[in-house]
Amino acid sequence: MSVIRWLMLPMLLLPAERVAACLSDADLELFGQIAYVRKMPSAWQIDGDNPYRANNGYNDLAVKYSNRCQLIEDRLSFSVALYGLAYYPFQTTGAFEKDDNRMRVLFDRLSLSYNLSDTVRLDAGKIRNKGGLFYLKSPAGLLNNDYAGFKPTRINHPAMKQAYTESFWGAVLSEDSADRSLSLTVAPKFTHIDKRYESSSNWSALERSNSSDRYLLTYTDYRFDNFTPSASLMLGDSKSLALANSYNLSPQLIFNAELAWHMQQQWRHLDRDSAERVQNYAFPEELYRTNDKQGIELALGMQYTTDRFSQFGVEYYFQSEGYSAAQWRKQTDLIKFLNQRTHYAPLDNAFDAYKYLMASEIYNTSSKGNLLGRHYLNSYASILMQDQSSLKPWVVINMLDKSSIVGITYTKPLDKWSKQLEIYTGVYAAFGNKDSEFGLFGETLGNYLGFNYHF
Repeated sequence: MSVIRWLMLPMLLLPAERVAACLSDADLELFGQIAYVRKMPSAWQIDGDNPYRANNGYNDLAVKYSNRCQLIEDRLSFSVALYGLAYYPFQTTGAFEKDDNRMRVLFDRLSLSYNLSDTVRLDAGKIRNKGGLFYLKSPAGLLNNDYAGFKPTRINHPAMKQAYTESFWGAVLSEDSADRSLSLTVAPKFTHIDKRYESSSNWSALERSNSSDRYLLTYTDYRFDNFTPSASLMLGDSKSLALANSYNLSPQLIFNAELAWHMQQQWRHLDRDSAERVQNYAFPEELYRTNDKQGIELALGMQYTTDRFSQFGVEYYFQSEGYSAAQWRKQTDLIKFLNQRTHYAPLDNAFDAYKYLMASEIYNTSSKGNLLGRHYLNSYASILMQDQSSLKPWVVINMLDKSSIVGITYTKPLDKWSKQLEIYTGVYAAFGNKDSEFGLFGETLGNYLGFNYHF
């Protein structure tokens, strides 16, 4: 809280009239959603039962407050954005779906910006990282934090997509001009994660955002007519080098490419020796670890924009550290081994504890935006209708195990009743056998209906 008080200090020193004018310019949004989810039995069992509710419904509510205001004209500004989230399930959630609470507040931004010159700026506080060029996974997006929303549900409106990723406490020194952009980002380590056996939704906000030392230097060059190359260097607990380029073949057709080289693994993997020890009835403290193995990520994609601003895109993603077919089979074989019931309570309880640990590790890998396999294909579109409504279909395919996730969202502004109100509805599904990445937690079919109101 001392950091928040420090960031609010400039506002407390300003005249009351200036503070009131600043606060009156705030943007307030309300999101409401009702969803229904149907899940097929998964590969997991806890105490002999499926750890997911086969059929359940959820009510979700979110309030977003955001504000940017000038404390000193053209010199010092203050930025804040926070979400209040709440959900309520129609039925009790399954063993793998439980959260510590059903309400939380997320600080998305809480920062001060000081213009050192016309081109140089310093930002300090809780800052949202800029994303990369790709919808699915951007290798050049080296500052990835953990998912911050609820485990069993989320608001599916497209505008809420980025709100659930925890922003970080730190500082950014940047220089932006017509020719180039250069920035240094510092995201220091303030804590460490004590309970990796729990899902990241139950970690503290600081554990999700600042549990490692990260220092990122990024350079982007704008001097080329059709190319926009950039390079990023990450130092600290994890060392990486990333290159990116965007090529405009025409004003409507863009080709994107990103390549990253990592000095060590970016996420925790199942350790083969530890898995074998469990299957020999020895019980290690940890099953997952990050090894000092070098790896690369590659993403290639193209995006086409029509004259009416509809967009169509396709992407390919590869990571060398993803599970091979044999490595993934080792993980699913261990799950099947742990599912056996010995009818000896201490041993059965130990097996269930390991399954909780495994499920949390896999969930936490995904919650940081990582995928588990090696080769993926992603396609998406944003189709703008005559009445300003939009249709957004998408599909993600694991090219090795053939599992997939598909979805489509329809959004429509209700200008006839209120220019501040829009409604949305959609459906999504995860397909694949029980041993596949997207089918491991059970094939899923979900649909939702919600609204977004701007005050």
